[in-house]
Parts: sequence; structure tokens; C-alpha cells
Amino acid sequence: MKYIAPFLIVFVVGCTPIATYPPVENDVALVFSNSSNEPVPTILARTLLYAHEHFGGMDTVVFNLPKGVNKETYTIVSEKIGGAIPMETSGQLAYHVTELRKRPFHAEADIVFPAPGGKYEQATIYLSSSLAQPWSVQRERIWLVPVTTLPTPNFPTSGDVGASR
Repeated sequence: MKYIAPFLIVFVVGCTPIATYPPVENDVALVFSNSSNEPVPTILARTLLYAHEHFGGMDTVVFNLPKGVNKETYTIVSEKIGGAIPMETSGQLAYHVTELRKRPFHAEADIVFPAPGGKYEQATIYLSSSLAQPWSVQRERIWLVPVTTLPTPNFPTSGDVGASR
């Protein structure tokens, strides 16, 4: 009986998938990867809500997710935020999640966001969770590197993971 608790902890932590978007995993790992599986949509939604509340820049949340994120994930994130819409055209004012690195209880999201004066800035949002706590933002780091080129829309034209415009 005393061996069951450590086994369960290792099992739960060991089975928590890691994910990186855009994908850097090999083809075998990508077969088992699906961006619409939790907690990826929750992490993306929390990141976008945090950016909107702390950095401002627009009334309605318009968002662009990293390459490799499927259409279903855009739908789930939009529903979690309530009224948010995916970016459709280049040059559209939007929050761009350029990269997501998710590990068992920690995640980092790189985001490009609108700043005053019609410019964009970039930041890394650090999130964490535990067996008892939901995903939440722990801190941010705003980078002083100028944003010279904005990401293009990554909204997929089909439900496939690899599909992007």
C-alpha cells in the first residue's frame, strides 16, 4: 500500500505530455500531439487574457496562435476567452502567441502584443500549475528587442495539425 502513492505521483507526472508549438518534436512524437488536448488551450487562453488585461492595446481580443496549432484549438481558445476572434489578415491588430513551451507543471508563452504609438512589443509569460491548482500566470518578462516584422496569420484552413495559411 505504501508503494501506491509514489507510483501514482510518478504515473500522473510521467504521463503529462510535453508540447512545443511550433512543433520541434520528431514525426513519431507529432503523431501523439494534438494542440486541442488540455491543457494547451487553457494555457493559450490564460496567456491571451493576461496580455489583454496587462498590456491592453485593443478592445476585442484578436489573436494569432503558433504554427502547428489546429483549427479546433482556435475554436476552444475563442470560447474560453468569450468574444475573441482569430486573426484573419496580415496587418490586423492582434496578439500573436509566437511560441508555446509546455512541460508537466510549467509553461512559457512568447507573445507579441500591440503597444502605444502603433508599435508592437514582445514578452514571455510564465505559467504554472499543480495537482491542486489550475494554470495561472506567475510572472512576465517584457523584452526590449524591437519588433520589426509581425507574424503572419497561422489560422489553419483545415483541421489538420500541419495545416496553416
